[in-house]
Amino acid sequence: MRIFFDVDTQNDFIRADGALAVKGAEALIPALERITALARARGIRLFGSVDRHFGTAEYREKEGEMKRWGGPFPDHCMDGASGQAKIPATFPAKPLWIPNTAEAVPGIADKAWAHDGEVIFEKQSYDVFHNPNTSVVLARVDEAVVYGVATDYCVKAVALGLRKLGIKVLVVQDAIAAVNGNSGDEGKAMKEMEEAGVKYVGVADLA
Repeated sequence: MRIFFDVDTQNDFIRADGALAVKGAEALIPALERITALARARGIRLFGSVDRHFGTAEYREKEGEMKRWGGPFPDHCMDGASGQAKIPATFPAKPLWIPNTAEAVPGIADKAWAHDGEVIFEKQSYDVFHNPNTSVVLARVDEAVVYGVATDYCVKAVALGLRKLGIKVLVVQDAIAAVNGNSGDEGKAMKEMEEAGVKYVGVADLA
């Protein structure tokens, strides 16, 4: 089974005025729209991830990346805020939102694969595999095409997590952008993914 996996294409990351805007991400919107349209036209299953932060004490451990809890990042993708929503280019038509639960929900894989729309995993940290439902649902995947933001955090975590499951991973290199694109972190992340067996493709290659 081949899927497309959309990583965190949310207003706070993609829009230039977002709370944690990724440099250059807004320029990716045409590519993101093209990939989404291609998946829908070809009947390829769309999976993805979104940040969903609450900022309350009960989420402190899960949200350790945020400055309010001593982490490096400002408040972003706060529950109910416009910044938490996905951009129009990738906005889901019929989403199944899978919350980050303490343990995998019984029967979640069957429910996800029976769903006839997008399946989107919620998370409170950069790594979607901190949501225990992710690995359970994606265990049925053979190949994943990955794109979104940010290369040096969430995209890398998705790609490496999929490779640990033995899944072939293609990262769309002209549909990703890094938080620290000028620091060398982007290059390190891409090398780390490549060493794990990730292959790079362009948007044009997908067709």
